[in-house]
Amino acid sequence: MTKSKVWMAVALCSVVVALTAVTCGQRNDNTTVGVPSIPAEQTEEQPVVVAPTQPAPGTSPGTGTTPTPSPPEPGVGGTGQAVNPPQAAQLIASQPGSQINLRSQPTSSSDSKGYGLVGDPVMLLRSTKASDGTWYFVKFDQSGAEGWIRGDFINTEGRATSLSQRADDSNTCEGVMEGMAVTAFYDANGFHLVRFVNLETKNTFDATLSRQGSSNDGQPLYQGSASPPAGGNYPVALTDLSGGNPRSGSQVSLDYTGIEGSATCD
Repeated sequence: MTKSKVWMAVALCSVVVALTAVTCGQRNDNTTVGVPSIPAEQTEEQPVVVAPTQPAPGTSPGTGTTPTPSPPEPGVGGTGQAVNPPQAAQLIASQPGSQINLRSQPTSSSDSKGYGLVGDPVMLLRSTKASDGTWYFVKFDQSGAEGWIRGDFINTEGRATSLSQRADDSNTCEGVMEGMAVTAFYDANGFHLVRFVNLETKNTFDATLSRQGSSNDGQPLYQGSASPPAGGNYPVALTDLSGGNPRSGSQVSLDYTGIEGSATCD
């Protein structure tokens, strides 16, 4: 074979090889043979991982919501020192018709939740010291409302104390004087106590009596003083009109800070 024919054969083989390479990716059934694709996670942009942050103050981790605080148990938790057991008291002020603010916090600048009136009975649940004095967290007996009231508007001695054993064993004289019910207590040693009850507010206070001679008519005279929830200390005088022998049907005359009245003995 001549040299030129050899080179032509080589060239022809090259063409055949090239054509074979082009057509090898196709089957006789004309189905395309797929090339394995790159996994999608290798082609998609990966999300940026952000380090977890601290929860905002007042939020619950994992929720991002502000939890509703549980109210403190009256007289136990919350601001100030618990009054345990709770103590009975009454509202007071220099003017009998005053409205006393019930505050949301133990400060005069906090919101008012309402008001009470002089003589209203309350229960002292907690106390705390502030720059303007002692404040008490109170609960109103009738409405159940709760809040803070400054101590100078509260008679912390409470409503009239329970009657003593001497009073329980005593006889009584009862009457009404200018909107107040009065009860005078006496025993073999004479009169020793007068209890006043405001018929409107149920405000209750006592006066302890002691013998102070006799009136101009020779009737036994007793004197003492009473401190009503509205404040102050006022004189009380009782005159035994029985002449020193009180009994059923006899009377006493009373004078409470200029208000005069009488009571009839049982």
